[in-house]
Amino acid sequence: MKLLKYTFLLSILVVMSCKEKKEQEALFPVDKTKVNNNSKTVSLELLWKTDALLTTSEAVRHNENKDVIYVANIGAVPPNAKDGDGTLSIIDTNGKIVTQNWVTGLNAPKGMNIFNGKLYVADIDEVVKVDIESGTIEKHFKIEGSKFLNDIDIDAQGSVYVTDTYGNKIYKITNDEVTEWKTFGDFNPNGIFVENNRILAVSYTKGDFIAIDKETKVETLLAKGIKGGDGIVSIAEGYIVSNWEGEVYFVSKTLKGEAATKILDTKDEKINAADIAIIPNKNILLIPTFFANTVDAYKINVN
Repeated sequence: MKLLKYTFLLSILVVMSCKEKKEQEALFPVDKTKVNNNSKTVSLELLWKTDALLTTSEAVRHNENKDVIYVANIGAVPPNAKDGDGTLSIIDTNGKIVTQNWVTGLNAPKGMNIFNGKLYVADIDEVVKVDIESGTIEKHFKIEGSKFLNDIDIDAQGSVYVTDTYGNKIYKITNDEVTEWKTFGDFNPNGIFVENNRILAVSYTKGDFIAIDKETKVETLLAKGIKGGDGIVSIAEGYIVSNWEGEVYFVSKTLKGEAATKILDTKDEKINAADIAIIPNKNILLIPTFFANTVDAYKINVN
């Protein structure tokens, strides 16, 4: 009889405890997504700006071996004019312009990347191969039918992937041979980032950030809301993606198609955020500011 009595009392206490817990959760709701995913907060802290001499700075890339930064300058706009005034500059990792006109005679250089001592640069309808040691143009890869080549990344085997924003394609250059790798409907790919088994791309018009399986070409939505999407870099916690109008977003690796998190907004200051790059060992984000004619550097803080 006593055992039944104690069991009954214990049941009442459990029910009361559960009720009290639910009432507390209603008053003080817990974001279970953040708790379960152990999410991180990413913020940016301005470190330096170059002098405003990099005319229409569109893209940057850090050369780890030489510890310098290359800047692609479109020159006069529009950014698809074959006017021959595009240049590449060299700046140091403190923002000092080392060589203003390192490579000249380009039209409207945009995305760049490095492989085996060569710098590959997207230039409207061709990819230009620059020998880094001499600073001379070594080869032009004319891409027939392309409309607006924009960003470049390179895989471990040396295959070059380049987006054609207006042409809705990604092209691939392997052993000096150009092929169409992917064709889209109305995606308008801009930024590109190559991983082992997939290729990431961000849409300039739709604001979708997607992963494309290298074998099947199947697309997976990673994040949305980055309209004007431009550059992509990777950090341990996820990805940082720029919006040309002047915004920068963080995309957690745990995100499954939801809106990305804005971590910088310089639109009101009329400072763009074009094709970004990173100095990994210093956790520094490099932002070419297009019409502001500078490269701005930000410390990446993760908490």
